Amino acid sequence: MAVSGVVVMLGLSGGGTAAAAPSPTPAATVVGGCDGAKLVQPRTLSSIFCADVGVIVSDITWLAWTDAFAVGFGTENRKLCEPNCAAGKVAKYPVGIWLFAPKKGAFTQVSLYSSITGPPETYQLTGFVR
Repeated sequence: MAVSGVVVMLGLSGGGTAAAAPSPTPAATVVGGCDGAKLVQPRTLSSIFCADVGVIVSDITWLAWTDAFAVGFGTENRKLCEPNCAAGKVAKYPVGIWLFAPKKGAFTQVSLYSSITGPPETYQLTGFVR
């Protein structure tokens, strides 16, 4: 008897249908691409340094994307610039990503977390939104 009372309280009795929970509103905050594109959960983030593409994060898996922040992980591709940026190699290593500081519907900053570089590195995103 106690079990059937609990089932009825939860609205799971056989005498009706349960209403579906409303769907959450999708986040509207974007990342501005180097070409002005509005990007949501991009697999590649190249707008850290649009001018020289010195740091790109690829193969991104997003764990959360909200209007206030986005969190994920991927592969950082960083130009080493030795002996110079044109001739230097690219180092690749795993990195955590945190997008934040939204203004006018677009994230403006990114922090990259890597055990290789030590403390997080925070950059102003250089992409834009048309």
